[in-house]
Amino acid sequence: MATQNRMGKALVALALAGVALTAWPRATKAQTAEITVVGLGAVLAGDMAAARDKAIDDAMRKAVQQALGTNIKSETLVQNYQMVEDRILAWSAGYVSKYEILREGAGKYDTYEVEMRATVNLSDLKNDDSALAELLQKENPRVMVMIAEQNIGESDRWYYFQVDMTAAETAIIEAFRNKGFEVVDPAQAKENQNRDQVLAAIEGDARMAAAIATAQQAELIITGKAVATVAKTTVNLGGMKSCQANLTARVVRAGDARIIATASDNAAVPHIDEVTGGTKAIEKAAKKVSETLLAKVVAEAQKNFYNENNVSVQVQGHQNYSELQQFISTLKLNLRGLRNVYERNAAGGVAMLDVKILGTAAQLARELAHKDLSPFAVNVVKVMPNRIDVRIKQQVQTGEPAGVVSDSLHD
Repeated sequence: MATQNRMGKALVALALAGVALTAWPRATKAQTAEITVVGLGAVLAGDMAAARDKAIDDAMRKAVQQALGTNIKSETLVQNYQMVEDRILAWSAGYVSKYEILREGAGKYDTYEVEMRATVNLSDLKNDDSALAELLQKENPRVMVMIAEQNIGESDRWYYFQVDMTAAETAIIEAFRNKGFEVVDPAQAKENQNRDQVLAAIEGDARMAAAIATAQQAELIITGKAVATVAKTTVNLGGMKSCQANLTARVVRAGDARIIATASDNAAVPHIDEVTGGTKAIEKAAKKVSETLLAKVVAEAQKNFYNENNVSVQVQGHQNYSELQQFISTLKLNLRGLRNVYERNAAGGVAMLDVKILGTAAQLARELAHKDLSPFAVNVVKVMPNRIDVRIKQQVQTGEPAGVVSDSLHD
């Protein structure tokens, strides 16, 4: 009965999602909703400016929550909706395209009160709502597979480029497709990429693998090698040969070139023809490796969603190291869904940060683009699944007193 109930809920969700997709026009212009809310901020140690900032954040969060509840929530019913909602609300400023302060001032019980009319971008909200709901049910990145193989009697280094797809690639692709992953055709990379770069990726160069995956619009790339041999034995096999294969593979994330899973396995197949036997042994080993990689990829996706995600942020435009540190402090102080920022390197006016967040790179990018991060103006230059490139500029301080009415986040 419980299973039937779950299936019933799933069918209702799918039906509602279908209605939603039908009702949601493919407009090029962003859909928005204008919402009026009141935000509160506690006044601590007499700091009215900080209380006002908190009241504005609270108002934006309430505006997004109201838009989420009335425009989105009824369309995508999911079991873990509360978690989806929490993750969206962590990035409220990213969904508010502009706001107007209608009224503000000291409130009751040591609070600062702001009445705000906010314009919420429903298109972004709907996209993230759907994407996160889907992610909860099934992590579905596009996957690319590049496995070179050396069958029995084969020694040509360029053999990989003479076939559309190797036996190992075929077996791994089939395993990932059966689990619902979208797979990018590896033949495109063979035609479009430099052969030395392809071989470097296969040999274990994670950065080269990530570059190839990015060029082919894949979020994950699986690279590795398979080797088949004939086992030497004194046992009489009646004319059969013991064909054995070893396969090693790794999964690299395109956004930051990180290896998120590795696997190696072997298999043996007796056969009268050593080439055919070698191919079958490779296929058998590839299936075993696929099971290990699938389990690790799914575990990694779940860990990223339920715990935190790492986004690499490249920063340019800071005048010196001190200004970079000030920018990092501004991020930590103002971004609600941010867990921590780690500085990986800084040289030649370019810094690379690892940002731990409870959310996605797209949410972080919109927050960086829309939120007031004074004294810095942030220009988001590039957004990838796990990487954002920004250029910052420190604004000239005007000496504007705290409490002046703010009118918009951007034009």
